[in-house]
Amino acid sequence: MGLNTDISEVITQIDKIITSKDGRWLDVADYNLKSKDRKNMKSVYGLIHDILHHNDNDQRIIDRTHKDNLEYLYKKTVEHVKSLG
Repeated sequence: MGLNTDISEVITQIDKIITSKDGRWLDVADYNLKSKDRKNMKSVYGLIHDILHHNDNDQRIIDRTHKDNLEYLYKKTVEHVKSLG
């Protein structure tokens, strides 16, 4: 899978989490999406980190994403959260 697929998967999970849809991996109540502090694991960065490290069928997104692409992945997914309001 490629970087765009990974970004799409993270965004899909973010949307499911924010709207509390079935199939979501995490609960939005555990995060403060207005916080952009990279060191705060309850911020939007913490949410993205947890999605990347979530084990789904013995596979994590972080394991297949090249480390040089992580900054771009975070940027694109944070932009998506910002666009939601």
